Amino acid sequence: MQHLLWGAPKGVRPGAAARRAAVLASMLALTACAPRADEAPPVKTAPAVAVAAASFESPAPVAAPEPADAPDVAMAKHWKGFGVAKCSYLAPREDFIGDDGGVDVVFHFHAGQMSEREMRESGVRGVFVSCGYGIGSGGYARAFADEGRFGFMMKRLTSAIGREAQRGDVHLRRLTLASWSAGFAAISRILAVPEWYEATDTVVLLDSLHAQYVDGEGPARGADRVDVKMLRRFVRFASDAAAGKKTMVITHSAIVPPDYASTSEATSALLFEVGVIPVAADEKTARGMTTSTAADEGGLHVRGFRGMGPQDHFDHLHMIGSVLRTWVVPRWSAAGDR
Repeated sequence: MQHLLWGAPKGVRPGAAARRAAVLASMLALTACAPRADEAPPVKTAPAVAVAAASFESPAPVAAPEPADAPDVAMAKHWKGFGVAKCSYLAPREDFIGDDGGVDVVFHFHAGQMSEREMRESGVRGVFVSCGYGIGSGGYARAFADEGRFGFMMKRLTSAIGREAQRGDVHLRRLTLASWSAGFAAISRILAVPEWYEATDTVVLLDSLHAQYVDGEGPARGADRVDVKMLRRFVRFASDAAAGKKTMVITHSAIVPPDYASTSEATSALLFEVGVIPVAADEKTARGMTTSTAADEGGLHVRGFRGMGPQDHFDHLHMIGSVLRTWVVPRWSAAGDR
């Protein structure tokens, strides 16, 4: 099993003791009934582990929002390369470059092309980039060990779009970083670079937020044992989203891995750090997924789901379209060109 070997200590935010205590009580309730894993998963995308739906008492259940109506966007027939290994892009056929050359871009890390239909139907009038660096998180972390890597990729992308459109002014306008499963490690590295943290408007983590426990590997321990130092970049982004400065969408399953924190535990630990309390939810999506928890604070949106196996994990990959329609397309449409 590959480990997540990045992270640096982060201090507790001052003046938040009372609020953190209330959130901790809620987080413990979320994870107290999580079972232990039966066996180690052969790969992250098909974990053979015990799972359980995280749930807790709440006086105010929340319904997951229906995806917003999105405009029809005719996309190109095929994905194209742009001079970056293991990445390709899909652009609208026309009318997606602003008068000043600005383009909106959604980078998707890990199996993005498997959700091509959802991307095409999302209503995003922008460019999708799909990058894959193997099964485990280590490949995604190593791909961006060089802080200049993502900037190089963006230059290659905008140059390729500019050549296709016969324009020399193409540049990034708005950026979404999305991942499924192990792809979160790429986003963490990209957000570590100040230029790209500032440029990123939205982060989407689809059953894709993991960390180790503070006391090393072993059976499930609960959200209060998650090593939040490893989540510090996501905690910062979540805090900015809750304050309305960014948008962040996190979904998680109820799968319990055998030797590292689950997406449910990691998400609970992140919400604890940010000071946001989730509530119980019980709604079905168009794919038949059932929510267990929900949280909405400013631009921060979290949806927890029940699930009993590998297919439940894969269902999150196909949520990219509804997530973009619900929370990104309306935001970008309201902002207009800039």
